[in-house]
Amino acid sequence: MSRRVNQADYLEAKFYSNYQRLDLALEAKKARKNCRLKLRALNGGLNGSKEDFEREVLPFWSKYGIKPKKMWYDLYCYSEGKYDPLYIPADLYWEKVYPALNMVSFRRAYTNKCIYDQLFPYLKKPGTILRNVNGIFTDGVGTIVSFEDAVGILEKRDSYVIKPAFYSGGGRYIYFHVAGEGDIDVIDTAALLNSYKSDYIVQELVEQHDVLASIHPQSVNTVRIISYLFGGRVHISSSILRMGTSGARMDNYSIGGVACRIGLDGRLATHAFDRSWQWVSSHPSGAIFEEIQVPSYDRILECVQSVHPELPFFRIIGWDFAVDKSGEPVFIEYNGAPDLNQVSCGPMFGNLTESILDFVFLEKPEPSLQALDEHGFAEVV
Repeated sequence: MSRRVNQADYLEAKFYSNYQRLDLALEAKKARKNCRLKLRALNGGLNGSKEDFEREVLPFWSKYGIKPKKMWYDLYCYSEGKYDPLYIPADLYWEKVYPALNMVSFRRAYTNKCIYDQLFPYLKKPGTILRNVNGIFTDGVGTIVSFEDAVGILEKRDSYVIKPAFYSGGGRYIYFHVAGEGDIDVIDTAALLNSYKSDYIVQELVEQHDVLASIHPQSVNTVRIISYLFGGRVHISSSILRMGTSGARMDNYSIGGVACRIGLDGRLATHAFDRSWQWVSSHPSGAIFEEIQVPSYDRILECVQSVHPELPFFRIIGWDFAVDKSGEPVFIEYNGAPDLNQVSCGPMFGNLTESILDFVFLEKPEPSLQALDEHGFAEVV
């Protein structure tokens, strides 16, 4: 039989895979540039000897035919003071590991924020005011409305947030409209909607828990969890609390926010990273990180554990949750192509690194992991 069963048309598969490789190559290039910039900010990071690097790191990677660059380990290992081969270089992650574990072709469609109500009907989410999908408006209950009706719906609202349905990472093109602030009385709603053209969602603002608001009340400070599916189980790669600063509406690290690792008990670590890649023990507002217990953290973990198996086309997912005034986890979004949090949280795959690399590069069978810990996970790194 000359044709493989259940395969895409040859030309379709060839051209689309070429586009994906280019897209991921650009991610890898960006990661290398960011690594160099971060090392410059950290005065070289660990900056250990070449001999130590070659002795501690290269033998681990040799069986995969890979010789990673020293700069990655100077970045990832500088706070530990010694080289650890289990870290995954970010360029290798984007070009080899990520596409082997995630179905890249599903990334755009299945991370569309406008279909979250259909994908996750049982998760609490910010209230939907409007959706625009392929140029078609629907209101909060899914009824198709005209452009004029959409404008009228928003003009009756004192506050809302508009997000692109795709690729709003880093806070790109997210617009907050808040009563009593800025342009609330002069905004041209029709022009605002026209500026987004198509494919976006308008939601109610989340009133966050007092504990999180006490850190920085202007932004909704969110829990970012990266989970992965392997051996038939959900594992936690990393968990951080992202916090805004300087009155910013968003908590994104890339625009000046602060990120702090969350322990298994929901308590923040002693130190966090700021935008300058410096370890700090307190938020600019004065909040001491190690004194903060993230409310309902165990419930957020339960949400991730229950939902991730329903998205098997993404073995690696980044999840963003807020916690509302009453302590309920509020699902904000998920990312089918998350960045790594290895500097603050350690090796991405922890003790499963070698098993996953064997699966990716040597095509060894995926092990079956049965033992569960107290959280119901096979392993929590």
